[in-house]
Order: sequence, then structure tokens, then C-alpha cells
Amino acid sequence: MHQLNLTMSSICQFFLFMLLINANNIFPRSGDKIDLTISDTGLNLKNFHIKWTPKNKVFDAHDLKLREFKFSFADIDVDYQGDSLTTNTVLNISGPNIIIKGLNLNSKMVYKDWIIDQKINRMKKRESIARASILKIVNSIDLFNIDNNKLPSTLNDLIVNKYITRESYPLNDYTWSYELLLPEYVVAKPTQLNVIPDADKVRYDWKTRKFQVNPILDSLNKIPDANWNYIFEIQEISQILDSKILLKKDSKTLGYDFIMERGQFKILGTSFVAIPNKNLNSISSLSLPELVLDVEDLIFNGSLSTIPTIHKIGGKFRFRNFEIKIPGDLKNEPEIEKLFETIGIWNNSIVVRLLEIEIEMINQFTGNIAFQFITPFLKINVKGDFTSRQSGKLPDIRLHNTEIKINPVALGVRKWLRNWEKEKGRSFNRVGSTIILKLEGSLRDPIITGF
Repeated sequence: MHQLNLTMSSICQFFLFMLLINANNIFPRSGDKIDLTISDTGLNLKNFHIKWTPKNKVFDAHDLKLREFKFSFADIDVDYQGDSLTTNTVLNISGPNIIIKGLNLNSKMVYKDWIIDQKINRMKKRESIARASILKIVNSIDLFNIDNNKLPSTLNDLIVNKYITRESYPLNDYTWSYELLLPEYVVAKPTQLNVIPDADKVRYDWKTRKFQVNPILDSLNKIPDANWNYIFEIQEISQILDSKILLKKDSKTLGYDFIMERGQFKILGTSFVAIPNKNLNSISSLSLPELVLDVEDLIFNGSLSTIPTIHKIGGKFRFRNFEIKIPGDLKNEPEIEKLFETIGIWNNSIVVRLLEIEIEMINQFTGNIAFQFITPFLKINVKGDFTSRQSGKLPDIRLHNTEIKINPVALGVRKWLRNWEKEKGRSFNRVGSTIILKLEGSLRDPIITGF
């Protein structure tokens, strides 16, 4: 069962907060002064548990558990003063503070097997070039037949007589070759350049003017929906805020100053698992042990009719050891398998060891930024300065002395970059194996030097 504590002060607090937003209309008389203090108020929820089954879906079942939920304001202080010309309202707020612990959602439902859907979509995509080319060839055959009163013997007949060209899309893709077996078929066959050189041919029936059904694709389409078990868990979510808001109202505008001394949002122990048909070899999962957003000394002001001007901010966004595990059946798809080989992944997991963004805005004009991205196959580090022009519009941010260091850890990534350099006829600036790039200019269109 569950326990619910809802204080009257929390209801009053919400009502008063809404009044303050329109304080100029509620307290318009000259000389009004209000001082309001609320020391502690909030909503508490413990040991919440609910199960439900949607109507007319007897195979669906959902189970939600929540050990603790707390929404509170540790301190609220309001000072309001008004006269015949202006009104000033100062709000000092500690909150809203939020704590969520032990969130668990377990769902069982019958739904499409997204793994099979992915395999079908990828197979269709692989055949799309061949199908588009065949349709173009078929149109050319019809024109050739009208002009010459006979069918062409080979594809070369169409090329030599300029009914088609292999220099333009889609025929310029040489992962497929084409054969005319008229008056029965037009056939596309994968070449050694194809990601699956031994894949089935794509056949177009000349008499019925339809593509023959791919037997593998047909069998995949007949696979029934899967019995899924979804498990979503979060160990803890927390939010802490300490802020001050000054509202200024005169006959023309409503202005505000906002100061946040401290703000933190944190998620710990997040995981998601999807299991189809109780098949543990087809598990998909996601885990995020830690995600943190820290903000200190955030100061901005403005009015309801303009974009606010930021004067100061210190903040950091970070998550660690983010991991996605894909099913083995999907990992064996040729495109995914090739990508994993390139970046040096030999299991089914993609891991980000660290992603961190740190910004410090010293005043409304200048600041600095740092960025880290660390994985087992690639490391990126960015440090630089920026200036900001703020004039009631979207700010124009310009980068200065910004350096990007890219360290390709995996052999496949290094090889891919070398091939890119050869293809483009350019070379990156390097110190050892680390690529060094420089960024300058507007963030909307920066100038990149170093290659």
C-alpha cells in the first residue's frame, strides 16, 4: 500500500505563487507592502505500488513501484512593495527540491519485434539501389523497344545508344551489376563491392511488371509479434535549487532579475532492459550509472517581451559509463558489424566512458568552455574562449583560441581517418597520433583550421 502526506501549506503556497505572478493586478494601491515567509512545505509519497492491465489487452500487464517521492520548498520568503508608479516583488526560494528513490516499472506486452523490423528495413534499404536501377532500366527498355521495335540483348545496348548512363544515380552505384534476361527477367546481382556479395539476386518479372518476392524478406514478414518484457529502473533522482527573483513592474513593462546561487539535477542508477519471448540472447539494454547537471551563480535579467541577457553562469553537465547493448541478431547485420569492426567493438556493447561539458561565463561578454568525450575507440578534448553579443535577440557567440584534440584509439578509426584524408586530398595536423584542430569565428559557421 502507499502513504500520502499533502499539507495545506503546499496548496496555499501554490496559490500564493500564482498571485505573485500577477501581483501588479492584485495589489495596485499606493503604499502596499507585503512580507510572506514559508519555512517548509511539500508533498511526500512513500511505498507507492500500482498494477494495471489495459482494457481489451489481456496479454499486457504493468507494475509500477516507487519507494519514495518528495517535492518540497525548504524556504520561501516574499517581499512586496508597491506605489502609484511601480511595484517590486522579491522572492527568495530554496526549491523546488525533488527526491525520487527506487523507481521500478515492469511491463509485459505483446508488440512488434523491433529487431525483426530492423532486419526487414535494412534488407529493404540494401535492395533499394538495385530496385531503383532496375526501374530506370525498364523505362529505358520500353523506349528502346518503341524506337527499334525489338528488345535490347544486353545492358550495353542501352548504354551505347544513350538510353541510360552509369554515370548518374542510381546506376553509378557499382555494388550491383545488371543483366537482361528478356523477355523473362531483369536481374540485379550484388558485386564484390556490396556489403553482402553473396546476397540473393533482385529479380524483376518482365511479364507481370513486378519484383519477385525475396524469400528471406517474406519469411521475416511472417514472424508474429513478440512477447516483450520491459524493465525500467532508476535508483535516485534529485534536484536542489536556491534562487532569488526580483520582479519590477511599471506602466510599460514587467522586468525581472534572476539569480541562482546553486542548482543541481542528478540521476543515479538508470537502466532499461527489453527481452523478447524470454530469449536472453536477444536482450537489448541501456544503463547510465550517473548523470549530473551542476549550475552555480546563474544571473540573467530581461522582460517578458525580450530575450533575457545572461550576465554570469558557471555550469557542468556530465555523465559516465553510458552503455547500450544491442541484440546479437542485430549486431550481425552487415552494416552494424562493419561499423563495430571499424571502431574496435568485439561484443554487443557501445560504451561512453565520459561526456562532460563545462562552461564559465565571467560576464555578459566573455567566457570559456571545455568539452570531453571519452570512449574505448575515440577521445575528444575541446578547450577555448568565447565572446557573446547580447542585445535582446538570440546571442551571437564567437569562438576564440578554441582547440580540438582528437585521439583515435581504435585501429579501425585511425584507418578510416587515413582513408578520408586520401579521398579528400587533405591531411590533419597531428602531434603523434593526436589530431589538432583550431576553431575561430561565429558558432553558427566556425572556421576550422588544421586540415
